[in-house]
Amino acid sequence: MHEYLASNSDSSLLKKRAYRKIWWRIIPLLFVCYGIAFIDRINLGFTKLQMTDALGINPTWYGIAAGAFFVTYSLCEMPSNILLAKWGARRTFVRIMVLWGLATVATAFVLTVGHLITLRLLLGAFEAGFLPGIVLYLTFWFPASMRARVTAVIFVANAAAGAIAAPLSGWILTSLNGVLGMAGWKWVFIVQGLPACVLGVVCFLTLRDRPDDAEWLTAEEKAAVKADLASEVVVLPDHSFGVFRQVAGNPVNYLVAFLFFTAICSNYLLFFWLPTIVKESGVASLVNVGLLSAIPLAMGFIGAILLSWSSDWLKERRWHLTLCFCLIALGLIASTTTHSLPLMLLSFAVASFATGASGPLIWAIPPSYLGKKAAPVGIAFISTLGNIGAFASPPLLGYIKTATGSLTNGVLAIAALSAVGAICIAFAFPERVVRVARKDAVETA
Repeated sequence: MHEYLASNSDSSLLKKRAYRKIWWRIIPLLFVCYGIAFIDRINLGFTKLQMTDALGINPTWYGIAAGAFFVTYSLCEMPSNILLAKWGARRTFVRIMVLWGLATVATAFVLTVGHLITLRLLLGAFEAGFLPGIVLYLTFWFPASMRARVTAVIFVANAAAGAIAAPLSGWILTSLNGVLGMAGWKWVFIVQGLPACVLGVVCFLTLRDRPDDAEWLTAEEKAAVKADLASEVVVLPDHSFGVFRQVAGNPVNYLVAFLFFTAICSNYLLFFWLPTIVKESGVASLVNVGLLSAIPLAMGFIGAILLSWSSDWLKERRWHLTLCFCLIALGLIASTTTHSLPLMLLSFAVASFATGASGPLIWAIPPSYLGKKAAPVGIAFISTLGNIGAFASPPLLGYIKTATGSLTNGVLAIAALSAVGAICIAFAFPERVVRVARKDAVETA
């Protein structure tokens, strides 16, 4: 008995050491990369404060330009994720990051709304597959029991990037305005686009595709990690249709995609429109607009950490996500009932807290029920459907703003959608999908 306990203790220490190495080799770099990706995706919300007047763009066309990114992003995600599974993370990530960085820098030189929409379409095509690629890549290194926490760290980059981008963009808009004869909004795209190119090369040089390729793991550590991952493999039936038809025929994927769709509508309401809402509340200084916008956005950072760790600790997904969508709905509704800037920011902070937490919790679900053969297609399939919300939400809000002069009706519509999301996760999801376990044998619906 003593020898058995000692053996188990040694095995536990070995795994702990292996995952600690993997964490520090992979997660900080991916955190920074996804943070830069998100900044380059949402910086249009801050450049709007100068750019729309300079180019003569009304709210409707601004919304179309903001949403255009997600058209090509959605269309190209599945091919990109399939290529990642075949080519490996290093080559896929360097391609994605260098190209999106160049597209972001090029946006500084647009002259018309047509140029802007074209570059947003290119940016979406180039960045496609990065987030689902990261989600897939993490399944090569971490077991399901750790995945929500690990995914949460990446999604925290999303929230942290928003909180950092707000004051940074406000400072660039003001301080670099006129430098080398260029407006501040142009400098936002240049300063925030170049790091992606550099980080893409860093990913290529430092990341490894699988544990077997990691020279910094010992043979024993590699074996321990591979044994952990092998113990949770779900094998899809060989007699079924092709992988895509399996994924498309599984109703659970549509439920998860709907949750992602709902969360993303709230997310991009905050990132694309919050600076405008703050400015129109009477804040004149662009630096102050950035600082005040950062307050609610920073709450997403806190929400992602607290609720994701709580979900993993309690081994529970359903009611954590239900709470998230209830808070999103309540926060957005409350924001429409007051003209007080502090109360409005507090309401948006509640919505942002829950929105930030919802992302990692949603993305922790698919790898738990998708098999290894279906994961690349399944994750991209869910992301593609969910990103319809990212495409539809900004133009719809822009149209509402142009037609009514206010975003209130659009905010209430997203609140109602969030309430439906809460009902969906509470009552429609099968228990086998939201259960947190290592060795569940999951059937494909």
